[in-house]
Amino acid sequence: MGRQPVVSLEDRVPQLKERRKKRANRRLIFVVLLFVLLILIILYFQSPYSKIQTIEVEGSNLMQSNVIIDSSRINEGDSYWGTDANRAEESIMNLSEVKKAVVEKKFPTTLMIQIEEYKQVAYIRHDQQFIPLLENGASSLPVAANEISAHAPLLIGFPPEGMLENMTKQLAELPSEVQESISEIHYTPTETDQSHITAYMNDGFEVSALISTFADKMVHYPSIVSQLDPDVKGVIDLEVGSYFRAYETMGGAEEEESNEIETEG
Repeated sequence: MGRQPVVSLEDRVPQLKERRKKRANRRLIFVVLLFVLLILIILYFQSPYSKIQTIEVEGSNLMQSNVIIDSSRINEGDSYWGTDANRAEESIMNLSEVKKAVVEKKFPTTLMIQIEEYKQVAYIRHDQQFIPLLENGASSLPVAANEISAHAPLLIGFPPEGMLENMTKQLAELPSEVQESISEIHYTPTETDQSHITAYMNDGFEVSALISTFADKMVHYPSIVSQLDPDVKGVIDLEVGSYFRAYETMGGAEEEESNEIETEG
């Protein structure tokens, strides 16, 4: 067998020292980098860049943005990483106007709140202000006369409970084009029916109906008025069937001309 070369201890010592030096240097670099990283993390969490600086709200029409932000219980300056978006969504959903809420954090410092509101279906008058009524039966904050939407009718004379709630539910079932064609709805009970109402339309017609069947009957309104002369105004009776009574003034007295109207379906 061949003989293995013999390495003297004096030759190996420099190699061992060099290895140990490199190993120590690597450890030192690791410790320094770790220390720098910790310092940067501490500085970050103490800086404004770790906090919410901007809160944006989208989808709000009935409510002011500050009301939604307040309900989220999140403020500018709160910790970005400590903010619980799910808890904020639950808080916002306590607002009667909110149908859906989504809260998202957008790095580095923005919080986005997106909401979907319940549809506004009518107004009621209170003193000099108007209270919006929503499709879920709830009401929103009062608005001034110049803030009223033209897409929702004014309800007049309805008792605060029962009939008003039922009327709101009926309006919520209407197609938008029909709902937006109504100017006012008056509560006009009769001796034989406490649910009788009179609706005044934007096109000048008047509708006599019952609360309980209002949505089912009014869905045919576009088809009904298409059969009528737009220059001859009168009452469209939807209580039982569909009838039109035209107004004709003769010698100061009002006469009515009644015609049955066909409805689809």
